[in-house]
Amino acid sequence: MLAIVAFGFLFLMAQCGWALLEGHKLADAATRRFHQQLSAGQYETICEEADEGFGSGENHDNLVKLLNAVHRKLGDAGEHKFVRMNVNATTSGTFTSVVYETKFTKGDATETFTWIKKGGGLKLHSYSINSMALVVD
Repeated sequence: MLAIVAFGFLFLMAQCGWALLEGHKLADAATRRFHQQLSAGQYETICEEADEGFGSGENHDNLVKLLNAVHRKLGDAGEHKFVRMNVNATTSGTFTSVVYETKFTKGDATETFTWIKKGGGLKLHSYSINSMALVVD
């Protein structure tokens, strides 16, 4: 009986580990795509591909302004370094929050992306950025 419980526990741990690895891989690819679109000035595309509610309506205009300001002040996105990740499964969906230290052409920033899993991929649910280059002229 103990062997069955131990096997069940190990199986669940392996599944959790696999989910975290897969989540990290998907989030990293989604972040790379976001950075490519940001650097190309494709703010509308970012909004269209984001989770409903985040990139539409009144949020749409604010998001476009934010992305434009980030690109104007920080320049093109370069290397990003993974800092940490959190996965949260709720009745509303599975959310993956990832923090990156990102080098832009005009400064460095800490970015936090929250992605929601939909249709086998990730959609941007929220985005925040911290950088002194955004507040200094």
